[in-house]
Amino acid sequence: MFAVWMFGRILEQVWGPRRFLFYYLLCGIGAGLIQELVTGIRYITLESGMSPEAIEGVFNEGAKALSRNMNFVDPAMASLNLTLNTSTVGASGAVYAILLGFGMLFPNQPMFIFPLPFPIKAKYFVMGYALIELWSGFANNPSDNVAHFAHLGGMIFGFILIMYWRRKNRRNGYYYQ
Repeated sequence: MFAVWMFGRILEQVWGPRRFLFYYLLCGIGAGLIQELVTGIRYITLESGMSPEAIEGVFNEGAKALSRNMNFVDPAMASLNLTLNTSTVGASGAVYAILLGFGMLFPNQPMFIFPLPFPIKAKYFVMGYALIELWSGFANNPSDNVAHFAHLGGMIFGFILIMYWRRKNRRNGYYYQ
């Protein structure tokens, strides 16, 4: 939420409250859609290498095991259980879209990021965050309960929307930033 306040207020001043709210909500929805798409692909991939009995066991007993802070011993069943019975909640994908919007509208704005002793341009800050999320998403650490692809999905939807607005505004003779 600090990022929403820090970067979102600037975007709201540039775009206005209606366009900013539309951007925030659309990117949040887009982030959720991308995360669910990745979860579906992960489910299909895991299911293809398992027996029908193992899949049925995960469907029948998986949620109960997780509610007791337990999981299956078999790694494939444990991964399938986590894929099926964990939820995606939050607005972090929309927050990452706000970071992307700031980086696109103010790419050369210097930023001091702790612990770096020198300023970094906003465009490099945003690209660094995107690369970290991409790496973390593909690393697929089982103890990591972060929806990394939701963050990337918010950034993707934000990029598409900003490029659409730029193209539309150039045709009308108006271009912001």
